[in-house]
Amino acid sequence: MMVASDWKALFVQTVRAPREGAQQVLSLNLSAQVLWMALTLVSVVTSIILASLLQIAPLPQDDMGNLMRTMPAYDAPIIFALMQWARAVVIVFILYWTGRMFGGTGRLVDVLAVITWLQAVTFALMLGIGVLGVILPFVSSVLIFAMVVWWLWAVASSLDVAHGFDNRMKAAAVLIVSVIGATIGLSIFFGVMASVFVGTT
Repeated sequence: MMVASDWKALFVQTVRAPREGAQQVLSLNLSAQVLWMALTLVSVVTSIILASLLQIAPLPQDDMGNLMRTMPAYDAPIIFALMQWARAVVIVFILYWTGRMFGGTGRLVDVLAVITWLQAVTFALMLGIGVLGVILPFVSSVLIFAMVVWWLWAVASSLDVAHGFDNRMKAAAVLIVSVIGATIGLSIFFGVMASVFVGTT
């Protein structure tokens, strides 16, 4: 059983070397039930924190501010959390199916494991950047850009391990195709959900 120091070491390893971090995550052989619960927890906690920040931060008194007030993240945090959870679940399945289409041999639970862990690591990094941004606002944009670059590298490396490609270019292709597919599909889904939500308020 891993203790706090083990998780900290895994976190550091994932940031420095995502491929090795993904290998260690898969070696834990966590059950699908535990992983789905972890993915749900990370998605909900992230949504709650974002919704709380929107509630605390003063919104501009203009059209943009009015639009933000109608967003589920501000006006209906529970619905927003459910949407974020659904998004995370859909992305896991898309990454799995797309990887199989490209010849990957990974199981759904393998993709679920690495994506859930990366969600948690990304969440922690975003919190750190947010805190640092309050102290040093001028470096936050640079850190966010660096984190986006790291995230792309980390996801491609983790998918390479999960699907057994041994080819990061193929894993990158899976990521690109999945992002395009997820963007189109989720945009349609959330557009319908938003129209229903706005129509009932």
